[in-house]
Amino acid sequence: MHAKKLASQQHSTTMENLPFDVLSNIFIWLFAKQLAQMRCVCKSWNAFLSQSSFIKSHLDHSIVNNDEVLLFFYGAFNIFGDEAFSAHPTRSPNWKLNDFIKPPFDLKFATVIGSVNGLVCFFDESFHDPMIYIWNPSLSALSTLPSHFVASLGDSYRKSIDFWFGFDPKSDDYKVIKLEGLLQPPSFIDPNLAASVSPSSFVVKEWLQVEVYSMRKGCCQLISQRFPSHITGISGQDEVSVTGYDTLLHWLAFIDEKKELQTIVAFDLGAETFCEIPLPVSMFEHKAGDVLGVLGGKLCVMSRIRDDECEVWVMDDYGVVESWVKRYTFSQFGNTVPFGFTSHNEFLFKVEKLRGDDDDDGDSDYDDLHDVEYCDDCFGLYDPVAEKSKFFKLHCRITKIVGYVDSLVWMGPNELQRSISQLQV
Repeated sequence: MHAKKLASQQHSTTMENLPFDVLSNIFIWLFAKQLAQMRCVCKSWNAFLSQSSFIKSHLDHSIVNNDEVLLFFYGAFNIFGDEAFSAHPTRSPNWKLNDFIKPPFDLKFATVIGSVNGLVCFFDESFHDPMIYIWNPSLSALSTLPSHFVASLGDSYRKSIDFWFGFDPKSDDYKVIKLEGLLQPPSFIDPNLAASVSPSSFVVKEWLQVEVYSMRKGCCQLISQRFPSHITGISGQDEVSVTGYDTLLHWLAFIDEKKELQTIVAFDLGAETFCEIPLPVSMFEHKAGDVLGVLGGKLCVMSRIRDDECEVWVMDDYGVVESWVKRYTFSQFGNTVPFGFTSHNEFLFKVEKLRGDDDDDGDSDYDDLHDVEYCDDCFGLYDPVAEKSKFFKLHCRITKIVGYVDSLVWMGPNELQRSISQLQV
């Protein structure tokens, strides 16, 4: 009798029988890939780990407690090896995490659209027909969008075609937005010379109806509102969501034919409507590259005002143009190109031309920079509060940088899901 009672007590304390609040405190610290394997232990664990409330808690925990990882994508002509991207933690940028993040197939001919909550969206042109995929590296899960959604890519010479990827928290849905515009040479070009003008100089004369793909519904649909007709082209390639206004996706766009004046266009992922937010008036004086971002939960923009000087503007009161405030200026890295912001409020930038050793003035900001081999792209992070910088050792031209976070997030109709093993080449 005593032996049976003891055996019963031991059985009651096994992992499978722990209360779910205790299990949650354990599971929250594990990686998504480990949790995916634990779903196979028993039905109750599978049900618990599949709950949207736990998936969201695990994601929030990952964002707050894990080091942010940046994925640097090299593009189609990487002469330094077969890798299509390089993964680096922001706290230790010289570490390389490629052994832990495996691409679904050869991404050399892939163009990354964006990343949100651990999902990476990209389109690939390595096969006969271009395809758009949504990929969760943590779960080795891949979803393929309908081929007709990208069918017009082959007719891109006289079209402006842009894709954007975002998350609508109200409907718990991930969406891909497709913007198409018909191109023409700008009016200041002599019509007789138009045939010799580079398509990159063309402007949009008419925006076509916007199409949106819903990952939750697994289908595409046209929306009723047209893209703002006075927009002549898309400027920035990074979409931005702002804390407290999570349903809105923002990007930069041109409003003149010379592609010098910009504005912010916002798309409401829930209502599927557009609105416009003007940039600070003083920024119209600078015709260099600008990038949108989020700093301290607020919409911001980093602008290069001279080759070696950048400034950061923050919109203190969302949507109120008068609330734009110039918060930071930095100029200690040479020929600097703004590239974005991290979730830890660091500035991401590119140094196009490294300063020589003769320029070293003993400032600690240059110490790490001198250790970086000269290459096409030298990227750095700058913490404006601590006034500290660090640099990534990269060896090829970068086409896109996105943030990555360990995530259990996944959704979509079963027929759109494929295992990674089926797509390895």
